[in-house]
Amino acid sequence: MTKVLYFVDRLRHGGIQQLILEILKHYDREKMQIDLLIFNDGETYPLEEEIRKLGINIYKIDGWIKSPFSYIKQKKVLDKFYNEHHDYKVVHLHSSSKNFLVLKEAKKYGIPMRIAHSHNIGFQTKNKAKILIGNMLKNELIKNATDYFACSSLAGEWLFGKKKDIKIIHNAIDYERFKFNNDIRIETRKKLKFSDEDIVIGHVGRFTNQKNHIFLIDIFYELYLKNKNYKLLLVGIGEKENEIKNKIETLGIQENVLFIGFSDEVNKIMQAMDIFVFPSLYEGLGLVLIEAQASGLPCITSKYVVPNEVKINENFKFIELNNNPKEWANEIMNIPIKRKSIDNEIIEAGYLIDDMVKNLQEYYLKQKERK
Repeated sequence: MTKVLYFVDRLRHGGIQQLILEILKHYDREKMQIDLLIFNDGETYPLEEEIRKLGINIYKIDGWIKSPFSYIKQKKVLDKFYNEHHDYKVVHLHSSSKNFLVLKEAKKYGIPMRIAHSHNIGFQTKNKAKILIGNMLKNELIKNATDYFACSSLAGEWLFGKKKDIKIIHNAIDYERFKFNNDIRIETRKKLKFSDEDIVIGHVGRFTNQKNHIFLIDIFYELYLKNKNYKLLLVGIGEKENEIKNKIETLGIQENVLFIGFSDEVNKIMQAMDIFVFPSLYEGLGLVLIEAQASGLPCITSKYVVPNEVKINENFKFIELNNNPKEWANEIMNIPIKRKSIDNEIIEAGYLIDDMVKNLQEYYLKQKERK
């Protein structure tokens, strides 16, 4: 049986973690074993328990990067880990260059397939020093990897430059869970106390700078001024939550904004929405946009900084971020509010989780051909 080790820095819920969860739910356990390695950041996240319930081994070790000096400790703990667990044939790194040592130590212990996987087009920090270090470490990541994956062409170019052997792996979903269901829509809207007249603008994402919630609130305020039946539904948690709530209270629109918090029923909540708005500052792909389209929702997102590959059907619009909130609001008001099945489009685009997992498994098994 082929043993595969996945690495993600922590199990705070996000697009990468959600993708890993879906892979772990669907892979063939008769052909391989997938374990998970994470660093201890001092927190315990709900996703850890969810993954453990699947019977997945989670190795949680010290080594969280807090400063450049942390790399000395990280190297030691990784060396100890691989000394005890060096029977893996594949190490798949779902992280950027800052965790290059995961692959470097795997190389030291002779693990034949070492995959670096780019899931973004920017570092999740505004700290210029950290960005500089991250860019410097890209060469180390490339040097110690044997294979290069990316969720989009933009994500591949950002992390690996102009390398020609980048494999694009579209982040896939369990389509049947997200497919539009009118009974679930009625039930969920009733539970969330939305009326038939309400027009629900939806967003799913962590409350971070990247997701650009403050701009989203400005957009929604323009919609609210035109029609008080617009409601904003926010799913997520994060460090910017208080700032966002203060903005909403300052504008006096708190009665029209609903915070859901963390939810493992995003598939049901999306059924209650009417339009999905996602003005991110950057995205490697934007998995929730795939989920939203699977739910039949019309989608509006940021042009140029969200990859074109995310668009599956025509009920989807890109808008430049330098357009003002009023222009975004006008586009939202003009988009047709109607659900559309995308059965054929999602299959052709390659976003079905079963197909993705099958392709990954076949790729991992290639390591048997390597010395």
